[in-house]
Amino acid sequence: MSSIQRITGLASGMDIDSIVEKMMTAAKQPLVKLQQQKQILEWQEEDYRTLNQKYFDFRSTLSNMKLTTKYRVRTTTSSNENNVTATAANNAALGSATIQSVTQLATAAAKISGTGSETATTISKSGAKIKADASLYSQTGNFLNGITWNNGVVVSQSFSGDGDATAAVKLSNPPVSTTTDGITYYAMNVKVNGKTYQVVNDKSNIPDNEKGNYAVYNAESGVLTFDSAVSAGSGINVEYVADAVTETKTLSKGAATMQLGHGLIATDATGNQAFSLKINNTNYVLGNDNGTYKLYAESDTGKSSPVGTLDASTGLITFTDSSVLSGDNNTVSATYSSKYATMSLGSYNEDGSMNKAAFYIDGTDSLNDVMADVNNHSTLGVSMYYDENADRVSLTRKMTGDLNKNKENNKDDEIIIGGSENDFLNQTLQFNGSDESGGKNAKFTMNGLETERTSNTFTISGVTYTLKSTFDTPVAVTVSNDTDTIFKNIKDFVDQYNSLIDAVQSKLNEDRYSDYAPLTDEQRKEMTDTQQDQWDKKARSGLLRNDMTLKSSLSNMRSLIYSKVNNANISSEYSQLSSIGITTTSDWLEGGKLEIDEDKLKAAIQNDPDSVELLFRASGSTTSEKGIIQRLYDSVNQTYNTIVDKAGKSTYVNTQFTIGKNINDLTDKIRDMNDKLGKLEDRYYAQFTAMEQAIQKYNSQYTYLSSFFSNS
Repeated sequence: MSSIQRITGLASGMDIDSIVEKMMTAAKQPLVKLQQQKQILEWQEEDYRTLNQKYFDFRSTLSNMKLTTKYRVRTTTSSNENNVTATAANNAALGSATIQSVTQLATAAAKISGTGSETATTISKSGAKIKADASLYSQTGNFLNGITWNNGVVVSQSFSGDGDATAAVKLSNPPVSTTTDGITYYAMNVKVNGKTYQVVNDKSNIPDNEKGNYAVYNAESGVLTFDSAVSAGSGINVEYVADAVTETKTLSKGAATMQLGHGLIATDATGNQAFSLKINNTNYVLGNDNGTYKLYAESDTGKSSPVGTLDASTGLITFTDSSVLSGDNNTVSATYSSKYATMSLGSYNEDGSMNKAAFYIDGTDSLNDVMADVNNHSTLGVSMYYDENADRVSLTRKMTGDLNKNKENNKDDEIIIGGSENDFLNQTLQFNGSDESGGKNAKFTMNGLETERTSNTFTISGVTYTLKSTFDTPVAVTVSNDTDTIFKNIKDFVDQYNSLIDAVQSKLNEDRYSDYAPLTDEQRKEMTDTQQDQWDKKARSGLLRNDMTLKSSLSNMRSLIYSKVNNANISSEYSQLSSIGITTTSDWLEGGKLEIDEDKLKAAIQNDPDSVELLFRASGSTTSEKGIIQRLYDSVNQTYNTIVDKAGKSTYVNTQFTIGKNINDLTDKIRDMNDKLGKLEDRYYAQFTAMEQAIQKYNSQYTYLSSFFSNS
């Protein structure tokens, strides 16, 4: 705002503001023209970008139409879908195949508990009932053959991969180990993003082709090491059995209880608990007082003054003598073992290799938990199911077929029950010696050749067949072009082309109203909203009329579409769009839109699908050799980039494109013009202020003289 003091007509009585405003109106005309030019450029930029979005969308359509999948859509028919169904990939060869007979369908291997016995056996005792959701330890006596429980603790730890070349994690407790054939194995399940590893102390004796499935545990450092990188963020899950665990907590003064992380504290042969406790460096032991487990100071050899009790089933310690926790912060450490059982299960892969899995069952686990562990094992591929009415358990392979290539121990079993006789599967669930059913390959004769597959669904030469039943009456499967889908893909392309042509042509033909310049702020104040909208509509109409970039684009696309495709691989009968029923409309005002003769196009697709495909997407070193789509893509892409250079994109700043630079230039001129007008207005007000001051001075002198003469 000007710092010049303005006196507006106090002395002269003139409306100085109105006079200056009228004088400035004429002076502002160059500014108004600059502002109108800027507005027109901004409207042009918007119109260009709107059209360029159409070019961008059409370019995406052209990219899709370059793909073979748009022209090689296959459909299949089966002479008997009750016996065989089929689907075909886009690259499947056209023609037919015959399956003369199917003598055997592929089946999945299955085992049912107790089928190895002379009589069918349930897993629970007579009169007892197994609850699938209750802890197994609490139901040990309900199982017909019981459960063999071991002393130890099942520990679970989770880590996140850090991307190091050799990944390593540190375990909180040493795992139980066994030695077989000179290799020390650890009772441990290790998974990295679902991939299972066996854990040993030394991989030197492991065959090279198997080393990728092993990890090494160092008993001295407690570190588990992988021989390859584990990418950052990968999930590493480790489950293992420790002989015992030690838990340390800080308890406040007079705390009443301490909850251990595990229940079912292990008992020794005398009925006492294999359990020790340390409170502030004082050792405490456990005594069995008629089934109640009490805590005594180690120095209390007569066990006369218990300081607390232990609930062995839940792992809850209750302190009855508050003096043992007399400090503000008391360090309490408990070392103990719990109860666990084991089971081992294996299955075969398609390449004949075996997946082996060891499972560690905590005493608090239920049968549902055990089944969930089996069912969720990513590499084992076995489903486990318990039927309450039959009181039996089944194991079923998720894959069909005969996958056991090695026939170990002269057995064809696909599901391998491992472990000792005391293994949970062998002993408790009675799978020891269970008969296996299924695990058979599909056997059939196709085109005169006897063959087999591990699955009833298989793919040959791009055709996926599914065998439904056995039969001896030949079934023919025919692969042909899906004419309707290919026609629709081409029609969608034509529709998108016409949409672009329509949008561009409408802008080229749009009327220009030169008498309707963009409104100034003062003019808008004098109009209603409706009048402003009507004026703006005409003011911005025709800003791209006869635009040379757009006219050249349409002309080039029309030429590319009409021209013959000179490619040696295309039949001369189908070397132009018109030869397959795609021509321009009769109305030349539409700018060269296309129309389709549906019958003619479908006939071309059926008669010579390869030529139709190449007519659209053939490649070549010259434009003449290229298919319609390839030509159009190059042209549309060039137009798109030209408009971007001219009008930019939403992510651009003005200095990156031509119109933006012109807008910046006008903005600078408008700023300079405003500065000049401000100074001119200040000069006008200064002149009128001087006049007002002169009049005021004259009036003062006149008043003085008048009063002097009137008093004489």
